[in-house]
Amino acid sequence: MGRIQVLDDHLANQIAAGEVVERPASIVKELVENAIDAEATRIQIHIEEGGISLIRVSDNGIGMDREDAVLAFSRHATSKIKRERDLFSIKTLGFRGEAMPSIASVARVTLTTAHDPSQLATVVRIEGGELLSVEDASRSQGTDVVVNELFYNTPARLKYLKTVNTEVSHVADVVGRLALAHPHISFALSHNQRELFRTSGDGKLLHVLHALYGKQVASRMVAFAGEDADFAIAGYVTKPEITRSTRSYLSIVLNGRFVRSIPITQAILRAYGTLLPNGRYPIGVLTVQMDPKLVDVNVHPAKLEVRLSKEKECCRLVEEAITRAFKAERFVPGAMGSVGQARIKTTVVQDELSWEKMEAPPTKSMNKPVYPPLQPSRDQVMEASASDASDMEEVPQPLQTREQESSRRGNVVAEEPESLTFTPPRPPSAPPQPAYRSALTTFAKREETAPAPPAAQVEETESAEPVETGSTSPRLPEMEPLAQVHGTYIVAQSKDGFYLIDQHAAHERIYYEIYSRKLGEENTKQYPLLIPLTIECSPAEAELLEAKLAYLRQWGLEMEPFGGTTFVVRAYPTWFPREDAESLVHEIIEWLKEHGKVDTGALRDATAKMMSCKAAIKANRHLRRDEMESLLVQLNQCENPFTCPHGRPIFVHFSSYELEKMFKRVM
Repeated sequence: MGRIQVLDDHLANQIAAGEVVERPASIVKELVENAIDAEATRIQIHIEEGGISLIRVSDNGIGMDREDAVLAFSRHATSKIKRERDLFSIKTLGFRGEAMPSIASVARVTLTTAHDPSQLATVVRIEGGELLSVEDASRSQGTDVVVNELFYNTPARLKYLKTVNTEVSHVADVVGRLALAHPHISFALSHNQRELFRTSGDGKLLHVLHALYGKQVASRMVAFAGEDADFAIAGYVTKPEITRSTRSYLSIVLNGRFVRSIPITQAILRAYGTLLPNGRYPIGVLTVQMDPKLVDVNVHPAKLEVRLSKEKECCRLVEEAITRAFKAERFVPGAMGSVGQARIKTTVVQDELSWEKMEAPPTKSMNKPVYPPLQPSRDQVMEASASDASDMEEVPQPLQTREQESSRRGNVVAEEPESLTFTPPRPPSAPPQPAYRSALTTFAKREETAPAPPAAQVEETESAEPVETGSTSPRLPEMEPLAQVHGTYIVAQSKDGFYLIDQHAAHERIYYEIYSRKLGEENTKQYPLLIPLTIECSPAEAELLEAKLAYLRQWGLEMEPFGGTTFVVRAYPTWFPREDAESLVHEIIEWLKEHGKVDTGALRDATAKMMSCKAAIKANRHLRRDEMESLLVQLNQCENPFTCPHGRPIFVHFSSYELEKMFKRVM
């Protein structure tokens, strides 16, 4: 007698349930995807005890007749594909025909469905994979699936479920991502008779983000879009001030299906560059539309991973689209987290002073002169410093303090000293203006129509189109430096309030962009060492390093064995930081251990960060006003003037409205 035999359907379904039904969230995912494939516009999900005792999914889709309702619980029964070639152009979320029989094999299931409103509905009851009854009932068009007592016949799997709160969070995560993938469908999720969230189904993705993450996150979203011959992408990502500790808040939707893709996630993070602090990740959603023939969705049991035939092209499009959108933004966080929050009602308690009409009285006691603006307009700066622009890009401009002022302790500068970095002449026709009028024309025109405070309405953000590159507006508002706080933070005023600026972070950003350009140039020159550098390795590292010596020599690192597990460095690339060469070599060894090769781009970026951090001015360094002005001018010429190379913010903004609220001038 043969030892191999065909398993019966009930046992085969229970085995399949081990892949399809991992936890209550898995059942919710499969049932909601069936509802979406049934063209539903309204889906309601209710769970009890985390989905262990009850899961109910109701929709208003096309429903099923009696024959299809019974056949739906048969193994590999599906309406999604009919022939082999359909498998290579899948347009639905489900297609295998395994979900319903797998769920029915480990729970008590009741299916109520109606296809034609003029006819009776069908009720199918199945328990542990066995059909109990098929009856008539009354119901409007659509389907209602109730799953009771999950894993009642497999107690070992029931034992290893997590707490109720954990299971609820998994269900909410699944439904939330499906809602992001289908904003035109209204979703409602409730647990133990308490509604967790609801979406409107109006087709606006930003409204779904508002329902899932709240108004504070939705109002800080940046829209982006892009298209090429193979892909059409769109989505939203948060500004750098809104981050989370994990990548799980990034949702990737491909042809209406939520998927996980490490390369696409990395493309999104590359677009942020140095805008994000280490270990922090944004919130966002990316939708990708493409030809179904270019993607294989049949590579994962839960269909969470896919294979793209043009993955590199898609990643490049995503990175370029987000980078293009970021170039039109100003990433300056608010002082009290109120940036972007709308003011609902304002009561003016005290009239504002009109600086336009106010003039100094002609009294003899006013012996203090009124100085002209200390910061020239952008056009004047460009005209006066055009000859020095190349020098400024080639070599960082250090901020030097005169020797006789090195012992100065005051934080507020009362007089205008000589400028050491630039002194563009004022045109003869320009009349003197009070210092409080020094907010420049470019910024004034840009902001003159904006309310105070800026109202970040979700509806307005939804309609905003991503701004193309080519915008000539300055990245930073025009600011006039006034003073320092503890020799560390620069206080600068602008038309809409004032800013606190971290001088070390600002100078570090200037140096970083200069070093990045220099180190990014193709350069194979070596710096020979008069005294070789000795590197001690572990036996495993020495074995790996000896095999990679020829590879390291190709890009300028000359190493050779020196006996045992010791190596000597005879020469290294000219862009190596000389004072940290040894630590950088050890970092190269770690990269070789982890990846088998060295990412020279990442290595040069790390070098630029290291060099810029050490070269920048430090805290407790008192600056003259002209030095502060020079710092702000150089910072405004940076590609990204908002964060330091490590992702920390450079600016904190105090709006005029916030100041008025602090002093109770508005209520």
